[in-house]
Amino acid sequence: MAKKLIGYGDFFCSNCGDRIEKGKKKCPACGVWYSEKKRYGTSSALGAGGIGWSDRIKDPRYKKYDRNYRRYSYIWVGALSIIIPTIMLATGDISLDKEGITVIAVIIGVLWLFCLAFLYRGRNKPDWDGQVVDKRIDNKTRRVKSGDDYIKENYVEYIVVFRLTDGSIKEVSYKDSQTRFDYFRIGDYVHFHGKKHLSAIEKYDKSQDEILFCIKCHQLNDARNNFCSRCGCPLLKGKPQK
Repeated sequence: MAKKLIGYGDFFCSNCGDRIEKGKKKCPACGVWYSEKKRYGTSSALGAGGIGWSDRIKDPRYKKYDRNYRRYSYIWVGALSIIIPTIMLATGDISLDKEGITVIAVIIGVLWLFCLAFLYRGRNKPDWDGQVVDKRIDNKTRRVKSGDDYIKENYVEYIVVFRLTDGSIKEVSYKDSQTRFDYFRIGDYVHFHGKKHLSAIEKYDKSQDEILFCIKCHQLNDARNNFCSRCGCPLLKGKPQK
């Protein structure tokens, strides 16, 4: 059977991380049902996240995800590098003279510059440990472009405050993202994984969470999953509580 590559819903088995087989009701690799109703049975999501630091941080799937993301981005930018100049030539906005060729070169150069800057902006950062000591919600305004003018737009900034083991304070902002803000509770012990293919904050005690965030695609997953059902990367889990 063919692997599921496009469409909607899940793409990977949440138990073993193997790509879903189209037309199958169970994963051929591990035998677990694809259907959520049959997959979990009577097991509870509470406690499934476990307690302790994950042992999956060196899993090669994280780096593979980054490689695939870069490859698909190159394809999209390459396609845009052809489509945009073609449309401009077809509509008569530019012509194939010296000036038009210069415009095309600038457009393609800017596209690739932004692409490379975005894809390679990450770098290894120092790991750190800390504890959630405060949370706050700030209502702010920002200037956004509207046509030829700028207007003020209201937005909410959700801020989680961590006290690091060296006594310093670190604030992490989640703009317009209350779900990630609510995920942290005051008193939670956390560890920041600074490797560029991770770059994620992991909670020590995940046993009280019914959902877990995928650190790569940010999909919300049931805490009973072992792998992200959207991208197939391992979820950061501790030892399950019985």
